[in-house]
Amino acid sequence: MKKIYLGWLGSLLWLLSWSCLAAASPAPAQIVLTWSEEPATTQTISWKMDAGSGMVQYGEAAAKPAAVGAFRTVPAQAAVLATNLGEVKQFTATLRQLRPGVRYTYRVGDGVTWSAWRSFRTAPYQSSKVKFLVFGDSQSVTYQLWGNTLKKALQANPDAAFMVNMGDLVDVGQDYGQWKGWLEAGQGVIDSIPVVPVVGNHETYTPNRTYSRPQLFTSQLSLPRNGPAELRGQVYSLEYGDVHVAVLDSQMGEERAFVPYSLFLQQEWLKKDLAHSRKPWNIVLTHRPFYGNRKAKDSAALRNAFVPILQEAKVDVVFTAHEHVYARSVPLDGNGNGFPGTIHVATGRSGTKTYPDPVRQVWNENFYNPLDEPNYLTVEVGHTMLLVKAFKVSGALLDMWSLHKLRPAANQYSIF
Repeated sequence: MKKIYLGWLGSLLWLLSWSCLAAASPAPAQIVLTWSEEPATTQTISWKMDAGSGMVQYGEAAAKPAAVGAFRTVPAQAAVLATNLGEVKQFTATLRQLRPGVRYTYRVGDGVTWSAWRSFRTAPYQSSKVKFLVFGDSQSVTYQLWGNTLKKALQANPDAAFMVNMGDLVDVGQDYGQWKGWLEAGQGVIDSIPVVPVVGNHETYTPNRTYSRPQLFTSQLSLPRNGPAELRGQVYSLEYGDVHVAVLDSQMGEERAFVPYSLFLQQEWLKKDLAHSRKPWNIVLTHRPFYGNRKAKDSAALRNAFVPILQEAKVDVVFTAHEHVYARSVPLDGNGNGFPGTIHVATGRSGTKTYPDPVRQVWNENFYNPLDEPNYLTVEVGHTMLLVKAFKVSGALLDMWSLHKLRPAANQYSIF
């Protein structure tokens, strides 16, 4: 009888916890930084909170938080997110007219209840060296391992300006419980350096494994709206220092019913976007690889659609994910004229999911399947140099390589 009672009580507590899961916290929670506008003079901040209104209080970090008079307060926009676990209230604010290259202190709340003080740094206007972090698929059963990977990467690289997540942030994109786990596990990192996210196929999955638009991705992560109108918040570009970053959405199959001409729209957009770049380094982010390591999952359609554009625009690096391996190609599809080709880098995995079947391909300069532990990448970009290192989360170096442009305007390269 005792065992039956405890089992019934445990089930009741489980149901109650899930029924209350979507309710926003009375205190600010799930704080995340993104860029929806220019990184040197703006910063977008989003959070969840059960409140009638929201606001951000901020000022230059040189001022003391106690000296509130030195800080500005701006209102946030409120939105009610309809999720599978009920309605969630989210607040979003974009701080504008910030000074480039300056550290700011901020807190979020409703004017009575506030978060702890946090900080971020705006991008510099002048060309300067920048380091950022890159994480492969973070999808997991629970997100403690993802949070640990994230925190250890930032602890080892406190000078990182922002972080990239290469798609499949969560396992079920329309399950708010997954997003809650992802956002909460990322606190301490995603609330101090901006996230540059990529849509993965799992962002389109519903709890019953049908497909949808990646609505919880686009509603919770405020991103530049400079992509095709039909793919706003999913396809975009931004610039930081000497690097231009273009982000694609490779989920043609999953989103066919919603955006049937996605491939064509992105081809036309990417041509124009890269043509307008005046940065010495051009990087493309896409979840599915153009040159993959799982033979049964070849992405010929993506390769045929985008590789000629990469070649014409002399794109330096394409970062990918999806197959949960680290794999670096030799320069591919170069067209001569000082351009040896684009290097394609599969970025591994930062969550719990692994695949045993990917294999090294003939175009791989380096290949590693991180079955033992997660990994991450650091990317350092200067005016004439791009340096990439791949690390296990425990700190072991998996790979290191660099590109050097002897004359950036002429795209003359040397590769090490």
